Amino acid sequence: MDRDRNKKTLMELLKMNGNRECADCSAPDPDWASFTTGVFICLNCSGIHRNLPSVSRVKSVRLDFWDDDLVEFMRENGNPKAKSIYEAKVPPFYYKPRAEDCLVLREQWIRAKYEREEFTMNASQHDGGMTGNREGVLWKRGRDNG
Repeated sequence: MDRDRNKKTLMELLKMNGNRECADCSAPDPDWASFTTGVFICLNCSGIHRNLPSVSRVKSVRLDFWDDDLVEFMRENGNPKAKSIYEAKVPPFYYKPRAEDCLVLREQWIRAKYEREEFTMNASQHDGGMTGNREGVLWKRGRDNG
């Protein structure tokens, strides 16, 4: 394990397309990562991920020590690959939260995305909010919110 090498590798990964912004709210320059989902995230979204310990475990890219296997996992994944898995079936009318949106909206999005896996290809238990129970469904984009 080489702490400096791993930190340098993570910093290089952050410069790659797709990793330059938070995987959940698109805030620029994320400083945190979920080493279980393989995404780079902002400080605010990392707080939400911390509340989902069975799904997501987070570390600071700059401050925490990273083992070789975790760095390799981040190299093999990253935001584009994770989005292709966790956002594979997001309905076009769903509102994806942005950095300036409230914490509650971002938390709904993150829980739907990672905890309930509502948008994965294997989301057979979910109907995308089209019929049936609408509990947990994110807000639709409307006149007042873009």
